[in-house]
Amino acid sequence: MRTFSLIIQVALASLWSPLPLAQGLGQIRADSKLEEVQVYGASGSGSLTAQSAAQARAELERIPGAIGFVDHRDYAGKFTLSLGDALEFTPGVYADTSALRESRISVRGSGLNSSFERRGIAIYRDGIPLTRASGTSEFQEVDPISLDYIEVYKGANGLRYGGASLGGVVNMISPSALATGDSTRLRLEGGSFDTRRGSFAVARQYDTVDVYAAHTRLETSGFRDHSAVDSHYSFANFGVQLNEQAENRTYLTLLHDRFELAGALSLEDALSTPSKAGNPVTVGPFFPGGPVTVLDPGPTADDWDRNLKVLRIANKTGIDLDGTLLSAGVWYSRRQLDHAITRFAGIIDQDEKELGLFARVTGTNTLFGLDSEWTAGLEANDANNDARRLENLEGRPGALRAASKQDSRNVLFYAQADLALTASWRLITGLQGVRTERESTARFNDVDGKVVRKQVNPRIGLLWNVSPEAQIFANLSRGFEPATMADLTSGGALPFTPLEAQKAWTLELGSRGQLGPVAWDVAAYRSELQEELLDFGVPGNFGFISYTDNAGDTVHQGLELGVDINIPSAALTMHGLELTWRQVLNINDFHFESDANYGSNALAGVPTTAYVTELTLRSASGWYTSLNAKHLPTGPWVDFANTTRAPGYTLAGLTAGIDFSDQLGLFVSAENIFDRKHIANTGTNANQYLEDAKFFTPGQGRALFVGITLEL
Repeated sequence: MRTFSLIIQVALASLWSPLPLAQGLGQIRADSKLEEVQVYGASGSGSLTAQSAAQARAELERIPGAIGFVDHRDYAGKFTLSLGDALEFTPGVYADTSALRESRISVRGSGLNSSFERRGIAIYRDGIPLTRASGTSEFQEVDPISLDYIEVYKGANGLRYGGASLGGVVNMISPSALATGDSTRLRLEGGSFDTRRGSFAVARQYDTVDVYAAHTRLETSGFRDHSAVDSHYSFANFGVQLNEQAENRTYLTLLHDRFELAGALSLEDALSTPSKAGNPVTVGPFFPGGPVTVLDPGPTADDWDRNLKVLRIANKTGIDLDGTLLSAGVWYSRRQLDHAITRFAGIIDQDEKELGLFARVTGTNTLFGLDSEWTAGLEANDANNDARRLENLEGRPGALRAASKQDSRNVLFYAQADLALTASWRLITGLQGVRTERESTARFNDVDGKVVRKQVNPRIGLLWNVSPEAQIFANLSRGFEPATMADLTSGGALPFTPLEAQKAWTLELGSRGQLGPVAWDVAAYRSELQEELLDFGVPGNFGFISYTDNAGDTVHQGLELGVDINIPSAALTMHGLELTWRQVLNINDFHFESDANYGSNALAGVPTTAYVTELTLRSASGWYTSLNAKHLPTGPWVDFANTTRAPGYTLAGLTAGIDFSDQLGLFVSAENIFDRKHIANTGTNANQYLEDAKFFTPGQGRALFVGITLEL
């Protein structure tokens, strides 16, 4: 599928097809009932800092582009371990697992196979950046069961937060006492692989103050050898109503996350014995009967792991200026990383401190005689990272190998205007300007380096409200994504490399809406990229060395389809039953464009086709059961030479639960019920895949989890 016109034809045909081809905004089930929309700010009612899910969804429907919206109730009744699990039914999003607590999330091919420090998507919590100043995101910092809802802005659709990267923006909204009311909630889960998770949350409202606090503890041995997790996650926010026009809210996050790494396997080992940890790296024999040299003892002997401590404090103030809302604040974070991997890379020891500020203004007025809504904003942050690499001596830190001081700085401004051309047509124009600076100063056995990248990125879009239930949209935007500090330094494996920023032009067409029992979301897009940041691998003294480099011209294009169908049945209705079918289909065509080395080969790392579906039966008496499946006809390419790809697979799962009352619920989640051996994640190789190279992470086998929720 290389012809974009074919994609457009399919997308436009799907808009008028009598068959449902997609699901509604944010993949909300067609039977979902959100709370009544509250009006904030100008009316003086509600909250200036804690927006409800219903109001957020109403605002998203005014964006002329593909948007995802996930309410916490969509995944509350199943075992949800990571942010990737929560976004599974969002078209355009592909998530796989590289380690038990670490998802690799890619939106439209963003950050193809980037390492633990992910790039390509800007992560926000409550409208305040979680993505580090260095440009990387740690998805393990997110506990999905501590969220109220998730907004997914693909590409430049995230301009309301200043986003213009290929993957866009994911904004996660925290619960508050204003949303939950006075409550005390307990959630206990357990199951396969000695898994235990407990979560406790309390919310209280007082006269002018509201408080929400939660803590989650996760322990598991993991499906694979040497993949245990011990995670403590605490989150709190409290708001103070200063007066009728002003409100202040403070957020606190504490994380202590420790998890072992099992390492990658050869394809044969990953499919035959997926639960085992990685083998030692060996070389030889070089002649019959010759020596075999062990170059790296492997993950178990050297105790590969990734341990992260995070302290994050954020504060924002909302002020209603007679219909114009000003939101401004600051944040501070400290991240301490202890990451033991191969003997070549050693033990990565980092201590990073970051300080940032933001201001965002939204309002309504008349512009050129047209009713308009507008947004303007500014972000700036600065981080200082004390980065060291130590010898890995059977899991113990040895001599210092290298040390550097890594500084990252960003300044971002953006503005967007939404003009009502007619009662049903809206024009949106926007502009983003960004300047980034990455500097590494050697302290011991390292290399100095500095890069400064800047660009101005325009955006224009049209939204046609065909009816109160259906919309068609189109937009054109320019994207910009500078290399992260991890890209520039290859995690310390290679000297500092001054990479160029990734740039793109993206055209997007689509529709969303609901007609009777069917809710749909469909989008076709084409992104033409220059200097795309890709992860390559080359042979080294200890297996393969992964590094990031700029490619030539590349293309990311695809079709995203989603559908929610509330299947009508008089027989079911008679018995108080409701049957809902949801499904998402992503078709990806990511390839080089007349590359000197790779021609028009496909990019490695993300499969061409991915399909997920779920059929749910609900009873008015409170019980539900659902059957879900994930199907990949073929897996992703492993090498850019396109000689080897991971095999496809089909996984099936089953979830059942019952709400005994508004206060007590029980659920059971069975995953991979046929115990299908499959590949969850692959590395990528610059050239032809070498036989028995360890690039493959096996997926989890059959598992059963049970959970209980109690509200006091």
